[in-house]
Amino acid sequence: MAGVSSATGAMSSLIGKLAALLTDEYKLLAGVRKQIKFLERELSSMRVLLDKLAGMEEKLDGTAKDWRGKVRDLSYDIEDCIDRFMDRLGSGDAKPKFMKKTARRLKTLWARHDIATQIKDLKARVVEESERRDRFKLDEIPMKVVVIDPRITALHEEVRGLVAMDGPMKDVAGMLTDEKEKELKVVAIVGSGGLGKTTLAMEVYRKIGADFQCRASVSVSRTIDLEMLLKDILFQVDEDVHRKCQSEGWRLQQVIRKTKQILTGKRYFIIIDDVWKEQDWTLIKRAFPENNNSSRILATTRITGVANLCCSNSTSQLYQMAPLDDANSRRLFFQRIFSSDDHCPAELEEVSTKILKKCGGLPLAIITFASLLASKTHDRDEWERLQDSIGTGSSLENDGNLKGMNDILLLSYWDLPHHLKTCLLYLCIFPEDYKISCEELKWKWIAEGFLAPRWGRLDEVAENCFNELVNRNMIQLVDVEYNGSMKYCRVHDMVLDLIISLSDDDNFATVLNGRVCNSFPSKIRRLSMQSTGEEHVRAVTETKLHLRSLTTFRPIEQMPCLVHFHALRVLDLKACDWLENKHVKNIGSSRHLRYLRIRSTKITELPGEIGKLQYLETLDLRGCISSDLRLPSTVVQLKKLVRLIVSSTTRLPFGEFGRLQTLEVLEEINMWNTDDPMRFAEELRHLTELRKLCICLWGCLGMENAKRQRFVGLLSSSVNELGKCNLRYLHIDDGEMYESIFSDPCCTYPYLQHLKLDPFAYINMVPKGMTSLKNVVELCIVVMEFDKEGLHRLMGMPSLAHLELQIKGTNNEKLTVGINGFKLLKVFHVDCMTYGYFSQFAPQPWLTFAPGAVPALRRLHLKLTPMKEVASDFLAELGVEYLSGLAHLQVKINCYRAVLGRVEAVESSIGKQIDLHPNCETKIHVSRESEDYMYKDDKEWEEAPENERDDRSVYYNTMVG
Repeated sequence: MAGVSSATGAMSSLIGKLAALLTDEYKLLAGVRKQIKFLERELSSMRVLLDKLAGMEEKLDGTAKDWRGKVRDLSYDIEDCIDRFMDRLGSGDAKPKFMKKTARRLKTLWARHDIATQIKDLKARVVEESERRDRFKLDEIPMKVVVIDPRITALHEEVRGLVAMDGPMKDVAGMLTDEKEKELKVVAIVGSGGLGKTTLAMEVYRKIGADFQCRASVSVSRTIDLEMLLKDILFQVDEDVHRKCQSEGWRLQQVIRKTKQILTGKRYFIIIDDVWKEQDWTLIKRAFPENNNSSRILATTRITGVANLCCSNSTSQLYQMAPLDDANSRRLFFQRIFSSDDHCPAELEEVSTKILKKCGGLPLAIITFASLLASKTHDRDEWERLQDSIGTGSSLENDGNLKGMNDILLLSYWDLPHHLKTCLLYLCIFPEDYKISCEELKWKWIAEGFLAPRWGRLDEVAENCFNELVNRNMIQLVDVEYNGSMKYCRVHDMVLDLIISLSDDDNFATVLNGRVCNSFPSKIRRLSMQSTGEEHVRAVTETKLHLRSLTTFRPIEQMPCLVHFHALRVLDLKACDWLENKHVKNIGSSRHLRYLRIRSTKITELPGEIGKLQYLETLDLRGCISSDLRLPSTVVQLKKLVRLIVSSTTRLPFGEFGRLQTLEVLEEINMWNTDDPMRFAEELRHLTELRKLCICLWGCLGMENAKRQRFVGLLSSSVNELGKCNLRYLHIDDGEMYESIFSDPCCTYPYLQHLKLDPFAYINMVPKGMTSLKNVVELCIVVMEFDKEGLHRLMGMPSLAHLELQIKGTNNEKLTVGINGFKLLKVFHVDCMTYGYFSQFAPQPWLTFAPGAVPALRRLHLKLTPMKEVASDFLAELGVEYLSGLAHLQVKINCYRAVLGRVEAVESSIGKQIDLHPNCETKIHVSRESEDYMYKDDKEWEEAPENERDDRSVYYNTMVG
């Protein structure tokens, strides 16, 4: 179990610390030791009950919830107390000398007596909660009355006024009624809760169900009762057999055998609605015979992995349920309110648009809010109050009519494992519509203690948790890389409402987002500041002893002194760009800090006591772009530092950098800003855990040539050593450095996956060593001369999936990408597609694709520079028609110093070729850049000064920009 969770508070990590206090390392007074043992035993028992309660969270009554909340709160208080004591006491030497031992005991006497008093008070609270547990018989877990499944209505009621269902119904029905496929076929509809999966499935059922001899529709509960589910199916396909089943008390295996027997010779159609687990589907599937009567099963699920399992055989198909577009969202919304899809008063148009934007195409949300507004007066102020409440946690609480939607969304939440519930709840700290950095989110999960090391490397555990939430459609991806990795995500406003509400109930996090707040919790554990106000500063100040996480999204009016923030784990001050040195001078007091981000142009110095942060894992200073910012030498004392991210202007004065043995991410280190670049280059080789390295050499170009050569050789040697260890990501801004590192044809970088050369730098030719990079999947490279040999070297990189190739020099050789390489390439950016910047020849494509080349290519990005006329059949010359899997083609026209007529001719030419392109599904997008620098006609171009037409420096800046 993780150290901290929404279900058990800090109980797990606390019990581990209590056990540590009982070791010989800590010298406790006899009475304290006895009480620590008592706390360890009692809290271990309480944790067992908390785990049990967490498994049936939705069924707990008020008494059980209250007890659980008090015990969680107690666990945080005890851990905070233990942490402060361990900080003050420290750990002594294994065999201290007599005088040292005596002095140390005198020094810590007050601390040891202080904890005795605190432990006595905490013990009294533990005893009180233990007695309440016995008095209310909580181990018997009183349950709330079970409510009707909110999905039942959709299963048994014909829905009227459906919008945008014709297309999906036609698609799904077409998948199910293909007469050529005689064997059993499964179609799975997948999507988040509230998208209308059940409605779609039942409409298809009503449309084609009569064509089957046997049919049935059932809904799967989160805790499956397979026997009851199959008896329900049996009742629908043969009532007589079902009566016999009931009277004779058939058990599961008898029901399975009889169901199979009845369906074996029949053409049947079964709907299995809302399958939650892969193992559930495996059990359900056993009851249905594989016959050749064109039988069909239609399953719905919120979980992508389950849908993939349902469609595991060759004939089965998956249907991804999509949100409604803007037009259909409006139709559905206005039909429900005004019984017409185009009758909306002008004064309500703007607020309607805002409400629909927050509904995000979710039919359940649109119908729910429309039904709510239909029962009210059509008053703009009333509608605006509802609109303002969505995404703040208030909308699901304000009206009983919204409970149905709340219950539907809650089903997905209740089905999450405990640690995923905690990870999802944490997303409530981010504002509505906020683009959340996936990396930042994972680092904060780790810092908060939500993930357990016993599950594996914490970064990999965080990645798995994130993927699982995406798989369950609880998180929406905003920006996905070519290789499937995620850059940004967001939370649907309805889900955000839900998790803010759940967080409030459990006092998991306090979100200051502009809601009317009559009072704050007495103890705020996690605080997200999304709006400003004097009361917000008060909230921080009054709860600083208990605060574990503080994240700012809006500037706070006053930064409280950090000296008493003993419990702080996460401090994110990215919105406080007014901070000065004095505001962070006591940062060393927050001894348990794991994640620290500061963003301010006014901070020029971090205090030396930052070295006291012995638990710090992430130090993110990329937003501190002051040219005077200097890191203290004590940074090398951060023994657990995993990620150090600075700006290229940050000065690095320390010389023992190699002591940071846990460092895995080192970004934007400017070698010129170190006190001794030579020594720093040598120190790098000792960072054997380094996985990501981004270094820049600005200013090192000014070195005397011989010294620079020594420096490049030394740095190259260190990077080569890192490449043999764990290095996965390398970003360099210096071409000479790049060529030096990869000049050896036998260079070995077994783990390297991402290799980038800064677009402002370049190399003369593709180095020989590139072909030895067997695992590189992403390559960004700028080359002066690119010839057939360079192309073959790139094609010799077997794992390459993403290639950004920029050519700076002239190229008069026509190159062909054949079938002997780029087997896995999915994304290809090519810049520029002319014979040269200033060639007087008509630009033809110098790079072409042969039939069968790049079979996996999905995205192709081209940049054209029409200095002269572009061939009318440019795309055909390029060989785009051979790229059968191409899904997206983007052509960007650089208009700098070009004539408008030539640019329009290029666009017209490409437009005609698009219409004739054989792959009608390829999305082709043509755009311009640097339009302000175009000439309006040939006359203006001819009259322009020659040095203006051929301004290479400005042109280059435009190209790389």
